[in-house]
Amino acid sequence: MSDSQNRGARNSKAKPGSSRKMGESIAEVGMADAERDILAELDKALSEHISLLLGWCRRLTLPAGKQPPATAHDHSEDHDCDFGAWYALNRHNRLIDQPAMHALATTHEQLHASARRLLDGHEIDGSVDEAEFEMLSLRAESFFAQLRRLERAFRTARSDVDPLTGTYNRQTMLGDLGNERERSVRTDTPTAIALVDLDHFKAVNDTHGHQAGDLVLQSVAGILQSHVRPFDKVYRYGGEEFLICLPNADMKQSARVLERLRRVIEASPVTLNDGTILPVTASIGAAPMTKTRTIEQIIEKADQALYAAKEGGRNKVRVWRNPDGPKNTGKTDGSKSDA
Repeated sequence: MSDSQNRGARNSKAKPGSSRKMGESIAEVGMADAERDILAELDKALSEHISLLLGWCRRLTLPAGKQPPATAHDHSEDHDCDFGAWYALNRHNRLIDQPAMHALATTHEQLHASARRLLDGHEIDGSVDEAEFEMLSLRAESFFAQLRRLERAFRTARSDVDPLTGTYNRQTMLGDLGNERERSVRTDTPTAIALVDLDHFKAVNDTHGHQAGDLVLQSVAGILQSHVRPFDKVYRYGGEEFLICLPNADMKQSARVLERLRRVIEASPVTLNDGTILPVTASIGAAPMTKTRTIEQIIEKADQALYAAKEGGRNKVRVWRNPDGPKNTGKTDGSKSDA
């Protein structure tokens, strides 16, 4: 961590209430809520730095007797503003720990450094360094442009997200799976599709109400997103069903990932507002992507494996070994998990 980042962390602690720490894990707040919070902070940062920039310019250009009173944000440390404090607190969150956000933070630090040099010089002899002022203008222009690009990116991402669970929605899923199948066929790398269905979910809604059902869905969605591999994607398939795309995973690898998910779900009961503790389990079925089957046919095979998991007593993982092989009677062909 740089010295300026260390100063920023200290500043943020010294100014309680000026920023809020987000959850380190998507499971703590939900992806949709996290993205909404980030958008709110970016919008606030835009307004905040327009105000800061105007204040800096007034101090540099107005006669001494007409300058606005100095505030804690007029110059100061690199992160002595609400956005800097918020970034210092949340930079390790997985939605913020990305190149575009780090680039914005660097530009932000450079912007404040330019302002500090200008204001410090002006306080000494009343002059304004033209080259430094031009640099401040360029840094401000770059900062605002980067903010707008990030806002557009997060708004686009939110339109692809299911608002209840924070997972990707079904409309996004169809395009993503088509692209993933094309990549899998082109590179000859294994990829699997899994369906996750919550056991006895209708009974939860009937007994405890739909609000309880929503809590269960949000809890399971958080578990799925936090425990899949970084390049796997989780989608709300419909109702109490989720779909997971597992690139670069053969069926043995997929079975291990899915069995881990099943165990975490089973070990994570949901506590309702009235204190009731609901046990939660899920049945999971998976099938590999193949050259000879469409996405719809592959999902159908995963659904057949899911049916076998339900028929086998629920709270189980079943995967297809060879979905293109001859169809057999009874249980799904090769559907038992190795996990």
